[in-house]
Amino acid sequence: MNNNLSTERAHLGLFSTSSYISIGDTYGKKAAGDARLLGKQFSHEAPKEGTGGKLAANCLFEREYKVLYNGEKYVDRTSYLKTQPLEGRKKAFGSSDAKKRDEFSNDMETSKWRERIKGEMEFAAMFAKRAEGNMSEEDLQMMAELESRGKEPRWTHGPKHLFDLGKEATGGVTPYEMKDSRDTWYSKHRVQEMNGGTPFLGNCMLSSHAVGDNLQGYSDWAKPEFARQPIIRDSFFRSTGVLRP
Repeated sequence: MNNNLSTERAHLGLFSTSSYISIGDTYGKKAAGDARLLGKQFSHEAPKEGTGGKLAANCLFEREYKVLYNGEKYVDRTSYLKTQPLEGRKKAFGSSDAKKRDEFSNDMETSKWRERIKGEMEFAAMFAKRAEGNMSEEDLQMMAELESRGKEPRWTHGPKHLFDLGKEATGGVTPYEMKDSRDTWYSKHRVQEMNGGTPFLGNCMLSSHAVGDNLQGYSDWAKPEFARQPIIRDSFFRSTGVLRP
């Protein structure tokens, strides 16, 4: 196929040598570069004497390093000697040093919250006093009864002192409960028996109670008169179904 040739025509298997589409065209000239990209760009001089408080003058924007508060007198902002005099301090581990909780902490946000809470408590006290002035005698008597009821000690608290436990004269006899592993004053089994079989959980409420307590004593459930049957079996597979002629 190459006809004893070694040219492009022989290598590509053409009947004639192919021509070019850019005969007589000049080479494209390279565009001139941007003048801003020529020459030396931004430069800086790195410190040569370390950065731990010793910088060269040519490393800064200003030749002179200006020290803050230069020449000013030291002002003690804490003034612990005035706020906490020496004669009023308590000895702690043999030291009478002042309380320096605010030395390395910023309590600005804490002070804001305290001021806000103080204002809210003042408003609450003002509205409570106004509401108390508008209450009737019956309402005041009911509130006094509720307040006194909350101060009455419960039997579950036991005697005032622990050494009175077991003393019959001080009312410290512990009731016996066979379900307890040891003799205790407060027994959850005894409290459950006193509450009609319901355990005493205090202010806690279980998720099962939130669902099941609403159905206690409910007996209106009844079996339907006619049971539900599958509609496919009743419609298509009966002897007189809709698919039969």
